[in-house]
Amino acid sequence: MKKAYQKEINEVLAHFQTDLEQGLSKDQVSKQIEKHGRNELAKAEAISPLKILLHNLNNLIVYLLIAAAALSFYMGDEIEGIAVIIALLIAVLTGFFTELRAQRSVESLQKMIFTTAKVRRNGQLEELPSAEIVPGDLLFLEEGDSIVADARLVKTSNFACIESALTGESEAVDKDAEGLYEEETALGDRLNMVFSGTAVSRGNAYAVVTQTGMQTEIGKITSLLSQSKKESTPLDKEMNRLSRILIYVAFAAGIAVVIAGALTKQPLNIILHTALILAVAAIPEAMPAVSTITLARGLKKMAEYKALVKNLPAVETLGATAVICSDKTGTLTENQMTAELITLADGTSFKVEGNGYDPKGNITLNGEVVEPAEDDTLKRLIISAVLCNNATLVEEDANYSIIGDPTEGALVVLAEKAGFGREKLHGLGWQRIAEIPFDSSQKYMATSYKNDGIHAFVKGAPDVLLRMSKQPQAEKDSLKEANHRIASEGMRVLAIAELEAYTEDGSPESMQQSLENLVVLGLVGIMDPPRSDVKEAINICQQAGIQVKMITGDHPKTASIIASEIGIKNHELSMTGRKIDELAGTDAFAENVSNTAVFARVSPENKMQIVNALREQGKIVAMTGDGVNDAPALNSADIGIAMGIRGTEVAKEAADMILTDDRFSTIVKAVREGRIIFANIKKYISFLFSCNMVEIMTVLLSIIFLMPMPILPLHILFLNLIIDIAPAMALSFEPAEKSLMQVGPRPANSGLVNKRFLTRILISGVLIGLSAFLVFNYFIGRSESLNYAQTATFSFMAFAQLFHTLNVRKESRFGLKTLFSENNILFGAMLFSFVLQLLAIYTPFLNQVLGTTALKPSTLLLILVLAAASSGVVYLGKKVFLRAKA
Repeated sequence: MKKAYQKEINEVLAHFQTDLEQGLSKDQVSKQIEKHGRNELAKAEAISPLKILLHNLNNLIVYLLIAAAALSFYMGDEIEGIAVIIALLIAVLTGFFTELRAQRSVESLQKMIFTTAKVRRNGQLEELPSAEIVPGDLLFLEEGDSIVADARLVKTSNFACIESALTGESEAVDKDAEGLYEEETALGDRLNMVFSGTAVSRGNAYAVVTQTGMQTEIGKITSLLSQSKKESTPLDKEMNRLSRILIYVAFAAGIAVVIAGALTKQPLNIILHTALILAVAAIPEAMPAVSTITLARGLKKMAEYKALVKNLPAVETLGATAVICSDKTGTLTENQMTAELITLADGTSFKVEGNGYDPKGNITLNGEVVEPAEDDTLKRLIISAVLCNNATLVEEDANYSIIGDPTEGALVVLAEKAGFGREKLHGLGWQRIAEIPFDSSQKYMATSYKNDGIHAFVKGAPDVLLRMSKQPQAEKDSLKEANHRIASEGMRVLAIAELEAYTEDGSPESMQQSLENLVVLGLVGIMDPPRSDVKEAINICQQAGIQVKMITGDHPKTASIIASEIGIKNHELSMTGRKIDELAGTDAFAENVSNTAVFARVSPENKMQIVNALREQGKIVAMTGDGVNDAPALNSADIGIAMGIRGTEVAKEAADMILTDDRFSTIVKAVREGRIIFANIKKYISFLFSCNMVEIMTVLLSIIFLMPMPILPLHILFLNLIIDIAPAMALSFEPAEKSLMQVGPRPANSGLVNKRFLTRILISGVLIGLSAFLVFNYFIGRSESLNYAQTATFSFMAFAQLFHTLNVRKESRFGLKTLFSENNILFGAMLFSFVLQLLAIYTPFLNQVLGTTALKPSTLLLILVLAAASSGVVYLGKKVFLRAKA
């Protein structure tokens, strides 16, 4: 069955029973609405507060805390049960409110923009909400309009569209209603069609709507989003793995208690109470809260960098990124066509400085700034370019945009830089008389003006204008060579000309008849330039071992030139969408994707295939984009990154992170922050697990040697929730190591939990735990009361764990030397926890609640010395371990 772009105009009109003069009738519209529904895209379901709460409850540590609380209440230990519930609430509610706040920020940013469309119905031209447009409607489209449905053009006048959001093409596409295609044709080459989500840049047209809603090309892309499901983030996987280890540890501890109880014929309630102590000791109650707060701090930090992250784990996932697949248009480039080069007929070549539509920048010759007004030919070329032009430069809040064709906009900006803006020229008496609109078949545009006589200007394709030109052949050959050279640099080339000795009335007919007097003044090279910060950002990525791959719908040659200019490694290795279609599903596909740096002329499905192929190799993939065509790949990637300013709503909805400044360099800052977060998560988890190992070791040794419990459940909860939480949180403020962005991303199979990590926890936990057991034995041996010995052991653990933060804050050094210069927050947290421990020892209320007693000053001093000494022993153990691993 033929598609709309393969049909004659009359066939399309007949199919929809649309009248060119009347449009659809009211009855026809009602039937179409009933058949096809409203012209709307399916929207993703918003994440409800209940769903966020359930997500935070679905955590193995939470399940362990619930079990510990239930056991406490069963045994009649209400205070312990309430303390565990408080720990549970801290763990769950901290994450809930932080994620809810992040979700509200995103929803605020993603408010949908409702558009309208001009449509002819019952013979009248009406402006209606886009949702009410139906197949068969006759749209009237003009410059600046957003296109709200897919439609077959039936009449065009100098008509062009910007389709970058859909195809990735940065230049305006000239449309032609009379075009016809027998074969299957790529989306960007269907010149007799317009598509929902694109915009009119020039001219006007009538078009018959062929598809609406989810049946449009945008709708089809949106439906691809449901085909890709997000997996758990690396951090989620690591936390789940840690939680499973906790279960094993708690289970093993419980078995040990049961065996010891059976051998010593202990009563059941004693066995259960001891099991509860070990279960509480095995659970780092503070970890969910500290993790959430750390990630929330990272989220806030990234927001300061202009990166809005939707969910907390995504903050850390960025730090594991091994590949960044970046869309070209609007992400690596400005998505603002810019005049970069001027070559005059005599061969003189000028460079134009400045990026995008901001009218600031010099014109230089051989590196020296020139004044255009002082070069007659250069001045004539620039004035001709801006007068043979319909685009308008608009400034709003120091931001510049173009109304009209972006290529024409580049010439308008060039004129502003040279001091010959249209308003100034109008003030000097230039008044337009007539215009020959640009036509895709003749490939030129002409205008006539009155100012001390009649003048005519022409711009268009260089080969067309040079063929018509009357100038000497040598000059033509020189310009042809320049055209070839400029085009080979990936630029679009326009020839600027004037009609010499023009004495006619300025009418289109007279201009047409006078083209024999055309003289080409020169050529202007125009391109969508790279963003000014991109090259440095890509260099930092590549130094950090992160591959950068360009994925675009643009031409392969243009893509490779841009990739070369911004410093992407292996930019000469490229692959087209057609090649991807050929290789997809083969063994060679993944290898080709891994080695290729530039992907051009790709479809939305191709982008998703590239991302999935990289992920199947175990790489953490970030995908950037702003268009509807990027949305499926954004959704498939581990981290989807949408542009907040230029990005479409569909892209923002599919992404995990939104850049509010649209800068690629912001991604690099976010990756760096993600790496810092991972390093610091590793530090505080090492700290918390070491502390738990201390408690487990002390209790197990007491069970093995048939001694009384050296510590009470509430002591453990106080250590885990009160003493440890402040230093653990302060470890998240550790600055980046100097080599952070000079090393590659961590391997996919090297996460938080590995043999080295667990060995270091075990070494530190055993050494400090053994020290705590010896402290307990010392005070029991001195005939001190059990309560006094337990308080002394409890205090030793608290102080030893505080000193232990200095061991975990640096990978291979003791962290005291740089504590005040790099992280005085940690010093404050240690001091705060120290004071809290003193309160637990010396205040009557806490003595009663926790079962502690006041210690003698000599005991306190001895404990502090022993705690500091134990940290020194752990540091020596760390050095021996590192030396053995080296």
